[in-house]
Amino acid sequence: MEVHVGRLLVMVVSLVLAGYGTAAAQIVDIEGRYWFADLDASAKVKSGSAPGTRLDLDSDLGIDGGNLPEVRLTIATGLNSKIRFAYTHGDFEGDKTIERSVQFAGTTFTATSRVESEMELHYGRIGWAWQFIAVPGIFKIGPLLELKGLVIDASLRTRGAGASVHDSAVLPMAFPTVGAMANVTPVKWLDVFAEVSGIPFGDLGHIVDAEAGVRVIPLQFLSFSAGYRVLDVRLGKDDNFARLNLAGPFLGASLRF
Repeated sequence: MEVHVGRLLVMVVSLVLAGYGTAAAQIVDIEGRYWFADLDASAKVKSGSAPGTRLDLDSDLGIDGGNLPEVRLTIATGLNSKIRFAYTHGDFEGDKTIERSVQFAGTTFTATSRVESEMELHYGRIGWAWQFIAVPGIFKIGPLLELKGLVIDASLRTRGAGASVHDSAVLPMAFPTVGAMANVTPVKWLDVFAEVSGIPFGDLGHIVDAEAGVRVIPLQFLSFSAGYRVLDVRLGKDDNFARLNLAGPFLGASLRF
């Protein structure tokens, strides 16, 4: 009897390991994206006794948008769960003769000065999603938990015959968010996806990151995606203020192993 039980256990373990080995060859997804985003943003940065001026990055500085590359690494942790790492980088520039005097990070830029501005964005995320099967083979949905980190590095400098004036400010932010992720697969080679995550901070502001799109899978290890994404951030503390809204279409491709 003990011999039969031992053989049965060996068979079960062998089947589990064999199944895991097959799945392990397809549990890693590396995706690259390009996000064509319009920028709607404003900020106010004080320094010491200088209260700072609320700046609209488009109308005041001439910054209106840009293209943001993103890389995502997704690792399956079970049949319906996965961990995802993502990083997005943005670099926005403006060059404009300002119409009013402004204070930025303790420096005053006078009206009619030609000001070159730059804003660099670093946005990193690590998240876990668990999607239960609502309709087998077609529809699944579930919670999405993420830890987001956002760093905004903004700088202004004058150009002209006079001495150059330059100042910059770095705004780091980190926060946990909650949301949901859903997928609809009407046919094997087509996946329709949507997700949203965010958190309110009360009087301090909020963050919302949402997207929806389609993924075409011509080969088992290769896919192409297209969709629309919105990132909306609003934060304010101690007279410093930042509002950032990025919205636009994206294109992507991924390899699965």
